[in-house]
Formats: sequence, structure tokens, C-alpha cells
Amino acid sequence: MERGGAIEVFADPADAQARAKYIESVTKSMSTLAEYDYVHGTILVRVSHYLTPKQAAEYKAALNG
Repeated sequence: MERGGAIEVFADPADAQARAKYIESVTKSMSTLAEYDYVHGTILVRVSHYLTPKQAAEYKAALNG
């Protein structure tokens, strides 16, 4: 996912939230693995940290739209 992103779909929203929290805990101490993660219901969208905050926010808006 170095310069791209990923979409993960889970059976229920709790699983999506748990996955996002896990990723955050792993990447928190390794800035080279940092990414933007957005959860909406059962969907987790993971976007590369190479995007600007504004670019990443467009993915969040699309997910929530």
C-alpha cells in the first residue's frame, strides 16, 4: 500500500473498528508505515500517508457520502 490504498470490508462495524485500532497501534511508533484510516460501518478505507491531508480527506468524504 506504499503509495496507494486499500479497502477492507468486515462482517460487522465492530470488526472494522477493531482493525482500524490495531493498524493505528502498529503504525503509531513507525512513521514510515503511517496512513490515513477511515471507517464507515463495515468498511475500512486505508490511504497512503504520501497523500496530503486534503487529498486524504476527499476519500473520507466519498466514504461518508
